[in-house]
Amino acid sequence: MLIRRRQLAAKIESVEGTAETLAAADAKLLVYTPKVSFDVEMFTRDPVRASHSRIGKVPGKRPASLGFSMELRGSGTATTEPEWSKLLKSCGFALNVLRSINIGAVTGGPFQHGETITGGTSGGTGRVVIKTINGAASIYYVALSGTLQSGEVITGGTSTATTTTSSVSSAVGKEWKPVSYYSNNVASLTMATYEDGIRKLITGARGNVKFTLKAGQPVMMEYAFQGVEGGITDTALLTGVTYETPIPPAFLSALFSIDAVSAKVGELEIDIGNKLAGRDDINSARGILSYLITDRETLGSFNPEMSLVASHDFHSKWFGGTEMILDFQVGSTTGNKFRFYAPKAQYTKVDDEDRDGLQLAKCAFDFNGTVSPGDDELSILAL
Repeated sequence: MLIRRRQLAAKIESVEGTAETLAAADAKLLVYTPKVSFDVEMFTRDPVRASHSRIGKVPGKRPASLGFSMELRGSGTATTEPEWSKLLKSCGFALNVLRSINIGAVTGGPFQHGETITGGTSGGTGRVVIKTINGAASIYYVALSGTLQSGEVITGGTSTATTTTSSVSSAVGKEWKPVSYYSNNVASLTMATYEDGIRKLITGARGNVKFTLKAGQPVMMEYAFQGVEGGITDTALLTGVTYETPIPPAFLSALFSIDAVSAKVGELEIDIGNKLAGRDDINSARGILSYLITDRETLGSFNPEMSLVASHDFHSKWFGGTEMILDFQVGSTTGNKFRFYAPKAQYTKVDDEDRDGLQLAKCAFDFNGTVSPGDDELSILAL
């Protein structure tokens, strides 16, 4: 068997923890180094007796893990979600249709990321995506109710900003934003690796994702799923698999800014930081129904060049607990372009780092959200 002859298939479960039938249509994921691991609980039987010999252990719960990485790349059409979208959904993200409408001057603004806008004529409402200042040609939003119209005044529910629309609303892409399990149902997956003749299946899987961004390289998504062992069988590789064809964009021309400063960054990491817990189930032959996301602590780090205090005062912002907008894009071609937007990034550590004699500011930061409604610390947009 050859280690490179592998496929990964994944399908959202209609019933949590119940295996879906996997087919070629579920295996359009081009991944790196997929690996399934099992960690079966083995109860040690060690009753006292005359002999020191061990006796057979009792196998119990059968948790499984699956790790792999893949490139961040689009489907080729901004309004069509990429294949990896189902993975992000099971890492605690909701998928929304991103809309845009042209606007005139913004009065009393800016419109704030996450606030609700209301059309004065239509009564339609939407959630603002990305802070929108005076001079912007359009405003991004996710529709909540009704349809915003051309030529009506829209008003921000928090900022009280106003502007007049000058076009009809149109769908321009997708938005992924984190959600919390108690208020939204986060999809579980049936997943399997096909390993040159053997299939390893896991069910009820949810996971965590970490984005690794390096200058000049494709952005990598590093996934770590936990689920339940669903069987290991002799199964041939799937045939007729068709993969998405867009080439992943390199992390270049990123328009990167932190607190409106264009920092010179070589590497960036975003860890969604999901905490996973198994749902024990004595009615299951494997002792576990599925895994849930029970908490989230989204963290980041980057290594910009150190700058003068007058340009960007890293330490004062750290010591003062300043929350800053972090904003950048990946790619420039419609259907293969992404934008990451965090409205409340906060430094938690600033340290010295050296790269070939160049002084860097090694920074760690949190992605904060609002107290209410929350779940707004990060938006990932496909455009």
